[in-house]
Amino acid sequence: MSRFLIAASALTVSALVQGANWIPTSPLIQVGNDCDIYFDSAASLEVTDNLYSSPTKTSATSWMVTPGFLLEYGKDSALSATLSAKRTFVNFTDKALSDLQDSRDALSGSIRFADGGPLALTLDSSYRVTARNDDLQMQGLGGILGATLVRQANYAHAFHADYRLTEKFSVGLGYANTYNHYLNPTITGSAGSYVYNTNTLTELNTKSIPLSLDYQAFEKLSFGLAVQHDVTDYSAAPYYSQAGSSRPALQYSQLVKDFAGLTAKGQLTESGKLNGNIRLGYSRFHYDNASNSSDLSYSVSLSHTLTERLSHSLTLSRDVTASSTDSQMASKNYTYGISYVASEDLNINLSATKSDVNASTSQVNTYAYTLGADYKYSKHLSFQANYSLNDSTASVASSTYTSNTFTLSAAFRY
Repeated sequence: MSRFLIAASALTVSALVQGANWIPTSPLIQVGNDCDIYFDSAASLEVTDNLYSSPTKTSATSWMVTPGFLLEYGKDSALSATLSAKRTFVNFTDKALSDLQDSRDALSGSIRFADGGPLALTLDSSYRVTARNDDLQMQGLGGILGATLVRQANYAHAFHADYRLTEKFSVGLGYANTYNHYLNPTITGSAGSYVYNTNTLTELNTKSIPLSLDYQAFEKLSFGLAVQHDVTDYSAAPYYSQAGSSRPALQYSQLVKDFAGLTAKGQLTESGKLNGNIRLGYSRFHYDNASNSSDLSYSVSLSHTLTERLSHSLTLSRDVTASSTDSQMASKNYTYGISYVASEDLNINLSATKSDVNASTSQVNTYAYTLGADYKYSKHLSFQANYSLNDSTASVASSTYTSNTFTLSAAFRY
């Protein structure tokens, strides 16, 4: 705990020193006129009453320090690039949880080309290590995971090209690849019957090809057509341990999905107070060489400005995706949020989410509520406070849980 206080104090002192002009103006390093390198860091304290997202609660208090660097090149030029590298050090105040202390890397980079001509190119890539269970609990895996955390390395790479055919018509084509690997499995069970907490999990490797055609009907509103082809390959987690048995063969090796639908993006009213990003259509999907199934698929995001200080938003989605249980899950999500600008430097946000997931192993209904505040102390230092309540009910009792989490954090960029 003392080290967290020292780190938090260091962030505060740095901001005060900067305000007094005792150190040079950021960025930390400037190379020529086009390349800036920033020291991008954070520190946080989290208290939760359900660390593992399981029916039997385990409370925990942890503190995290995240040093990192951010490189920005050609910020206002035709060719721009960013590169971010961070490492989060996670520590628990309870000695009984000391074996969960670890470090988690997060790397990301992007390249943009937009010279004002008809062609615009985007390339994004990221790598992130996580240790969490709530996403897996929604697939009915509570009894398998138990009082353990699942560590994953998550990768995402995407390329997208947009070409303006005329003043009104444009076409977009992309390719994306996302995949995960499970890391350092936790041993569960008793002597003579040890098992890994990743035994029943499958890794997912998804390749997507989206194609879109957009028509600029009005100055700030466009309509279009969208199609997307997704292929997800399943592979067993690289670790397996079960006394007296070998790893069972996977039931499926691949999920193929195709989407076709309509889109609308931009201002939905003349006043500009209502904005939306809408995608509505149908998905057709099948395992391996099996026959096709189809389902309604949509993604709707609406934002509305009530006053200069108050705005709210509504997000709706429905889709079928591959799950980490060598199967698929049909999910529906509804989120309503309110944002209030209390002052020039203080924002307050409130959101409520309802999620319904129908996985092969269970039906899970989740309600999540979040209250947060963001205070910008200076152009370099900001503080955040966040409370979240998660209430999840599953047809598999071992996956039903509730959790309360409170987080205080500070972010510093110089």
